[in-house]
Formats: sequence, C-alpha cells, structure tokens
Amino acid sequence: MKALAIRHVLAEHLGMMERSLRNLGFKVEYLDTAKGETLKEPLEEYSLLVVLGGYMGAYEENLYPFLSYEFRLMEQALKLNIPILGICLGAQMLAKVLGARVFKGDRGKEIGWMDVFKVGEHKLFQEFPNTLKVFQWHGDTFELPKGAVRVYASERYENQAFVYGKAVGLQFHIEVDQDMVKEWAELYHDELQEEKIGEDMLRVEDWAYEQNYRLIESLIRRLI
Repeated sequence: MKALAIRHVLAEHLGMMERSLRNLGFKVEYLDTAKGETLKEPLEEYSLLVVLGGYMGAYEENLYPFLSYEFRLMEQALKLNIPILGICLGAQMLAKVLGARVFKGDRGKEIGWMDVFKVGEHKLFQEFPNTLKVFQWHGDTFELPKGAVRVYASERYENQAFVYGKAVGLQFHIEVDQDMVKEWAELYHDELQEEKIGEDMLRVEDWAYEQNYRLIESLIRRLI
C-alpha cells in the first residue's frame, strides 16, 4: 500500500502519523506542490491521500496556484473512492471541494493545546474520547459540507472534525510531536508574539501525545 501526503511547508509534515502509516504497512510518499511537484504516477496507485497544513488559505488560489492542482487531485480521489484525510488547511480544502465556504474565523485564532468536544458519532471515531486534547494552529474556518457528519467542535469553532464518505477533515493537528511544536514555535515566532501566545499554551503532558498517536492509528485503520 502507498500513502500520498501533500505537503505545503517542510515543517508541516506527517509527524507521528508517518510512524503509524509505516506500522500499518504503507509506503509513504510526499508531494511538495508548493515547490512545483506534480504526480509522477496515477492517483489510483495510492490507497490513501493525506493533505497537510500550511499558512495559505484555501481561498487563495490566485496567490498560490498550486492549490488549484491539489483541488483537482482531491476531486479525483473522491471520484475514485480513495480515502482522504485533510488536516488543518487540508480539512478546509476538503470542505471547499465538497462545496462548503472557507473563510477567516470571526472569533480569533486557535493556537496551542485545547480541548475539542465530540458532538456527533461516526464509526471512524469510535475509539475517540468525548473530550480530546489537540494542538491547534489556525485562523480560518469553514462551513460543514452538505451531507457530512460533524464529529468534533471547540468552544470557538463548531467544525473541528467531519466525515464525508471515505473522506475525513480534521481542523486540528493530531499528527504533531514535541519536535514539531518546537519547530513551529520558532518558524512562526512573529505570529505567536502578535497573538500574545505564551509558551504555556504550547506545552502539554506526554499522555496527550501518546493518546493522539494511538488515535491516529485507530482512525487510519478504520478509514482504509
């Protein structure tokens, strides 16, 4: 089996999810579309498409033309019934492909470790707890696509996780490990200062990482 991960920023990679995928027998390939890369093989060769995060907006195709190519790949994956997992920007892009509006959030950015709450049931999230501690880093949000099931919401934004057929959108970053959080804090230092986000919001006990790693694997197993 092969998994294709569309990456927009080198620091925003699969993180803990890559280990889960390899444990499940996947060969993992990255597609760096922001660098102009395009698929060398048919999409049908892949058993899973993961669309990762990034600082660009899903509505900024005019600024980032490679997004248009990604939208076409996602549309093709939906037609081929290839499972899709969208994370942060990837979730927003999935929502847009499914006809929903993506826009700047009007309740401020969510940055740091926060709780999201299960508001719907779906078999893909059967092992997930009612309250989930996750890492957030986003300012945009989206409407729930027609026909999708909302599974998680936060206090600020109601669409944190949704399922549409074999496609899953996660607004939060379940994939991050400690090294990624540190790297992002350095890479996006100016944004943290602008938003007055302290180091305490970027720290969490080890159990949260360990729990999310188990949940990633559970989600992927059920998705494929």
